[in-house]
Amino acid sequence: MPTDEEFLAFWNERLAQPRDMRPDLTETLHNRWPVKADRIAYYSWSMQRADERHNARQMINISPEELMEMLATMNYNNTMARAKLVDVLERTVVPWLPVGTDRAGGIYRIVPGAYGLLPDQQDPKTDRELVSMNVLGVNTNVQPAIPSRSRKANLSEMSTRSNESDDSDYAGFVFHQIGNLEYWGSDPKSLKTYDDAANGSWFPTRFHAVMRFGRNGAANGVFVIYDFYPEDEYLEERRKVNDPHWGYLPSDVSDKPISIAKIAGKITDLRFGRTFDFMGPLDYPVELVRATKTPEDTVIRVTVA
Repeated sequence: MPTDEEFLAFWNERLAQPRDMRPDLTETLHNRWPVKADRIAYYSWSMQRADERHNARQMINISPEELMEMLATMNYNNTMARAKLVDVLERTVVPWLPVGTDRAGGIYRIVPGAYGLLPDQQDPKTDRELVSMNVLGVNTNVQPAIPSRSRKANLSEMSTRSNESDDSDYAGFVFHQIGNLEYWGSDPKSLKTYDDAANGSWFPTRFHAVMRFGRNGAANGVFVIYDFYPEDEYLEERRKVNDPHWGYLPSDVSDKPISIAKIAGKITDLRFGRTFDFMGPLDYPVELVRATKTPEDTVIRVTVA
């Protein structure tokens, strides 16, 4: 009989897929668990879980410090560990994480969430098992044709290879999505405590925070990535940005767009009162791709052809 952790991993795999791309549940269940009793057990578990989630999600049962510790120490190669993290990040009520104040005086926080960014191709052809879309990869040596912008001379419009050594800085990395980046819109002097933050105004930035991890599954830096597929409020669908006005932070004074930048070496560095830089920013669009498992149970980027 499958364990509750196996049922949870299957649940989160389906949750990560866009609704219009999810395969038939009956067929998927049969492929995963050919024994009828196992499938019946999953249906019972999922019904109970739906009821429990409705109640349990209304309560905070993890502190900001505990969430940071989880993000800092987990093995991102481990499917079960990722499933547990997604379950925490996607709760209705979950503590947000302070980021700090940038050099221009802007104050930021991360509102947890496991989904937000989309890859340029959601269903790439690959012989390997795709990881759910809470984990993606970024190719910094690829500049998509849209949105249009002066092309860097050494960048391609499409992927040419998968990075088999994601511990290196070459060409990009894999990451786990951890939430939305928000900007403090009230008087900076009025923000001193968590209670102050609850009574002030926060605004979206269209950037998402992600945790980079290496081939060994260990956390390796916190980054922010611009969302090139924002939701259209009127059409209620996500469309790729196709204009030159993208990637500007509310506190930015350089007048240069940013597609990706590093905000901390470790998640535990984040806190109010901390001054930080948007380090190593790229001013051209980058390509996001799906991630896949290797035979060695590591996670790498998929080549998009």
